[in-house]
This record gives sequence, C-alpha cells and structure tokens, in this order.
Amino acid sequence: MNHISIDKLYNPQYDLLSISDKKALLNTLAAIYNLELICFKEFKAFEKSTYTAVYRSHDGIDFVFVPGDTVTLGLNFKNKPLQDIFNDENLAELVYPFVEGYEEEILSEEDILTKISEALADEAIISNIEKYLTHNFTQEGEFIIHPLLVQKTYSETCWIPISDEELIQNKEWQNMIKKAEIKGLSEVMVHNTVCLYKTDDSNWCDKYYEVTTFKKLLQNIKDNGYSLPTQREWEYLAGKGCRTIFPWGNNIDFSMNLKHMEWMDNDGAYTLEKENFFGLTIGDDPYCREIVYDECGFSYKGGDGSRNICGGLGVVWGYLPVSPYFQDSEMVVGDNINGGYDFFRRVIRINDNMK
Repeated sequence: MNHISIDKLYNPQYDLLSISDKKALLNTLAAIYNLELICFKEFKAFEKSTYTAVYRSHDGIDFVFVPGDTVTLGLNFKNKPLQDIFNDENLAELVYPFVEGYEEEILSEEDILTKISEALADEAIISNIEKYLTHNFTQEGEFIIHPLLVQKTYSETCWIPISDEELIQNKEWQNMIKKAEIKGLSEVMVHNTVCLYKTDDSNWCDKYYEVTTFKKLLQNIKDNGYSLPTQREWEYLAGKGCRTIFPWGNNIDFSMNLKHMEWMDNDGAYTLEKENFFGLTIGDDPYCREIVYDECGFSYKGGDGSRNICGGLGVVWGYLPVSPYFQDSEMVVGDNINGGYDFFRRVIRINDNMK
C-alpha cells in the first residue's frame, strides 16, 4: 500500500522538498487515486509559483495537485482610504458612473475630467464606493486549506453533448446547419434548447439544454467520487492568499486584453485566460461564475453574471467580481442552475488516512 506523510502535502513543508522528493510524492498520489500522471510542471503567474503534476482521471478529466496551506483570505477595507488602494486611473473609472450625464456623448473631455475631480472630492460618492467594497468582499480571516486535487479547467452546466449519429439523423438540426453555412456562421443557438457549433476541424457538433438543479449537480459530482470546492477553498485556488483585490494587485492594468471590453485590442489570447500559479484556468470573466458549496448552501465565485458590465459601469466595476474575494451581496441562488453563466470545478479531497 502507498503511504504519504500528510505534513508534506502542506506548505511550507511541500515547498521545501527537493524536486525529486516532490516527484516521488506526486507519483504516489497518482497511484493512490488511480490517476494517470501526464507531466510534472512548475506553473508561474503573478510572481507566485508551484511545482506540481498534471493528472488525468479515468473519465478524462485533468487535475492538478494543490498543496494545502494556512493562509489569510478575504479583505479588510476598514480605515483604508480609496486613494491608498487604487491608483488615479482606476479611481477615475470608479467614480465615473457617478458623474451626472456620464452616458451622454455631448460631454467634452475637459468637462469629464472636471466632473471626475468633483466626484473624487464628494464624500457621499466616496462613501458609496467604500460601502460597496465592504459589503461585497468576504471578511478577512486565517484559514487552513487542506491539500486538493483540482480540476484544471471549469465545466459548463446544463448543456448535454449529442452524438454525431443523432445529429446526422435530425433533419431540423441539419437544416439549421445548412442555413448557418450559407450565412457563414460557426454557431447557432436556440435559447436554453439546443446549440449547434463548429469545432476547430470544421465539424459540426450539437448539445441540448437540460434544466438542472444545484442539488442534482452536487449529487452527480458526489456519485462520481468528486466534490465542489468551498468558498474559501476557491479563494485560495484563485488567489493563493493574495492580500490585494486581484492576484496581480489592486488595480486593473489598462494594457490588459480583457474579455467584453470592445474598446480594447482584442486580437490574440486574453491576458487572464492563462494557467495560474497552481496550473488552474480560472475564468477571470465576469460572465462566468463558478458554483461553490459550503454547509450553509450554494454560492458563486468569480463573477456577477455580467451585472456590472451590462450595467455600463466600465472595466474596473465590471472586473471587480473576478476578484478571489468578491461575494455578491445581492445575489440570490435559487433552485435551478443558469447554464449560460454557471460553471463548476471538481475537486478531490486528499484524506488524512494516508499518514
């Protein structure tokens, strides 16, 4: 039987191991959990890094090992002036929606700058922004995050793949494909019904929408030997204990190539669509929120369903919800999952009985 000293699966002990010792440990994990070891790799992002392994499960899902740690999570904005948190460019973006007539194109650039300056001096406006930060970010505290095997990418919900044979036999779908080809489209979707789309090799695929509840999703995940991350686990996976709003700092860098920002040069890969310091692809997309589960129930992390962006609030307000610590105070989680916005990530909790 394979054995692992559980202490070595936590930092700082894990970080202090030699590469050869890490490889031996990671190989043992593969044997214990019946996973195919794909590769060893050091993942780097935002001046943080982790040497770990990529695995594949029997059902074709890729996982990475994430060491445990005792970390501070959440943010405390009390007695911190906005000027000490954000730079001038981000502050201007934050107060801009409070400027009277900001949506009107008739305002000159000089008028806008004047109104922004006035807004920054308005105590009521600053107080509103401070209240938003206080009420929509999780409270600061110290937490023990246990070691995990974590799905590298998030999975969509509600959409069920359809076999090629079924797609070929369905005359209605074939007619939809023909019309799409004539129009030069690569995707056709009937809301919450069916989605036809072209793959990279120009073949057409199909998936249909199945109404799914949170409880049904969780039960299916458990039946297959997995779990959903908790809220605090997800914060660790997305930020590794960062003490700033984002893993890279408190401010949006306007040279970033961000999704849904039409005024940016969106050629090529998006800046945030990369593996992070654990080798995980976090959505970092305000539209894509991940489902997490604690004893008190289900909640979301990583987005607000595009509320701020669709509300025309700009890039900073639009991207605050991708912070590891954002928690939408107005979000109500019902019974049914929204397949257009709700995603999930499987985790395997590493047991203490491996001592």
